[in-house]
Amino acid sequence: MELKLSQLLIDSALTGNIRSVEMALKKIAPKIKSDDPELYHFINSRLQSNLLRSKDNSKILPVDTDSRLQLVRVENPVIMPSTPILSENIESKLFQVVKERSLIEKLLELGLTPTKTILFEGPPGIGKTMSARWLANKLELPLIVLDLATVISSYLGKTGSNIRAVLDYASSFPCVMLLDEFDAIAKRRDDERELGELKRLVTVLLQTLDDWPESSILIAATNHSELLDPAIWRRFDLQLKFSNPTPQMIEAYIEQQHSDLKKHKKLLCDLFSGKSFSDIERTFNLARKEAFIKDQALINILLGRNENLESVSNTSQQQISKTERNEIVLKLYRKGLSQRKIAEETGLSRPTIKKIITTLQTIESN
Repeated sequence: MELKLSQLLIDSALTGNIRSVEMALKKIAPKIKSDDPELYHFINSRLQSNLLRSKDNSKILPVDTDSRLQLVRVENPVIMPSTPILSENIESKLFQVVKERSLIEKLLELGLTPTKTILFEGPPGIGKTMSARWLANKLELPLIVLDLATVISSYLGKTGSNIRAVLDYASSFPCVMLLDEFDAIAKRRDDERELGELKRLVTVLLQTLDDWPESSILIAATNHSELLDPAIWRRFDLQLKFSNPTPQMIEAYIEQQHSDLKKHKKLLCDLFSGKSFSDIERTFNLARKEAFIKDQALINILLGRNENLESVSNTSQQQISKTERNEIVLKLYRKGLSQRKIAEETGLSRPTIKKIITTLQTIESN
């Protein structure tokens, strides 16, 4: 065993630096594998079982020393009423993270470590926070969420000490740590508008990411990845880029969350194209309230349709006039629906739809 590694292990043990002890043991284990396989397996078994790290998560929560407000929110256990709707790429990467945790011992034998730091980037409302909760749920670990409003202090130096308190707390036992709105505390250090304290804070974050224990997962989420300090990026084992849901994901979301409207999912998919999940859910909530107050069908409210539209496809009811029918067709066309979609919704033939639209456009142009 190399002298430097032996010295590092001794110094770390004497100073009580658990993280450095773990790092030294991880470097030592592969080097003694052939000469002392018994000791090699002993070290790996101890690292794998996390005996060097307390599993007691009942520690006192870190608080701001001035306001006495808690700096983190804790979910334990993490309850998931539904599975997040994710792209195939992101879903497969997250399942790999879960799988790695079940193979820690084998990974250590190969001199590898499981994913311990992940960066989520993308616009708001598309599943970043839910994905962090899903990971914590699958791994049966508590979720620790940074309370940014409390952590960032107006007092010089306090923000840094608050962040240190949170990271020390979360790294002391197995958990999933979520740093939401990460760009607020990891901004580029070449930004002249930022105070020196926030620049020093980036250095603290870089050190923390390098030393983060394998027993926990640190997830940073940002809506503005362009604001992050360049040195931050390479500190993450895994980087996942989220984007607005695809049509297939929107359809799956409607089937999962609004099954009463799944027969209209194709039409709703067109309506919600380019929207985030949070925007879609907000629209549903507002529409449901409006439908209840006006005593109208929810699908009519969502599409901005006249209640009489249902009568268009019902040949046994002739009370709707041709003028009203034509206005409904033109209104749907102006909303961006294709002639095929309008035909599906109204029950009229596509040639009839085309004739109505052409005629009314001609009239309007004269």
